[in-house]
Amino acid sequence: MIVDAHCHIWPEQAPEGSLRKVMDNTADFAGFKNKENFFQASIDRLIAEKDAAGIDKTLLVAVDFEIAWASGTHSARDFNDLIGDAYRKYPDRIIPYAGIDPRRQAGGIAELKRCVEELGCRGMKLWPLTGFSPDAIEYYPLYEEAARLGINIVVHTGMGPPDSYVKYCRPVYVDKPAVDFREIVFIMAHFGAPWVDEAVAVAGKNQNVYTDISAWQHTHSVFPLALYQAISMAKLMHGSVHKVLFGTDFPCFAELYSQKEWVQCIRDLEYPAPLQIMGLPEITDQDKERILGKNAEAALKLS
Repeated sequence: MIVDAHCHIWPEQAPEGSLRKVMDNTADFAGFKNKENFFQASIDRLIAEKDAAGIDKTLLVAVDFEIAWASGTHSARDFNDLIGDAYRKYPDRIIPYAGIDPRRQAGGIAELKRCVEELGCRGMKLWPLTGFSPDAIEYYPLYEEAARLGINIVVHTGMGPPDSYVKYCRPVYVDKPAVDFREIVFIMAHFGAPWVDEAVAVAGKNQNVYTDISAWQHTHSVFPLALYQAISMAKLMHGSVHKVLFGTDFPCFAELYSQKEWVQCIRDLEYPAPLQIMGLPEITDQDKERILGKNAEAALKLS
């Protein structure tokens, strides 16, 4: 089984307002030449590309953007409903995660409960780049509700687009809630880049913390050694690659690699001579298959 641990879809009608500005700036910042690849992100397109790539299941995340960037056409609740609709249409392929901003306090708790009990969501996504720190004690009631509901939490870590607040996205801010809520599985999106060492440390000391390699397509396209080094360092520090999950961040990097090509990039990872000299461990074929699916099966309790 191949599992994509990080994907998005957008509404058919593109959002307006400041959210649209952020999305445009994101596409420009990433250097996308064909914005259609970024903005045309329906559930049917996602499933078609997963079929072509042989990807069996997809963790589909919504984002709660509303406090930072309003949209005159869509609310954060609408984005959660979109994920719920996708799950109802493809229940065997989609693992739905709600987008919740913890600054909503009681409203966020109520929305999480709705998304789990009415939409079938199995986790939530935190987007701290909108301006909050995930380890703030005032957000613990939301985590308590997540624990009660028995769901996982994906946390954006690492770089963000223009207009975002990267200071809140360091992997170390996942450590405190992970320690205080051992019953919750936390997934640090994007391997914390550029704070990869920090992500490796947080995942290493916390049994309930994982990382995903979504959004590494651009780095891999210009510096392939970096991805291998990150995974190899995790293997060295953790004793295996069991904390590393495959992810694409669809549709964000579709013009660099198709879904099928990104899967193949993982399978084609070759042991670089500089890392051999440094003594970092080799990523074996068995490791690659674990990254592509077996690790997610365990972390997301799919089997």
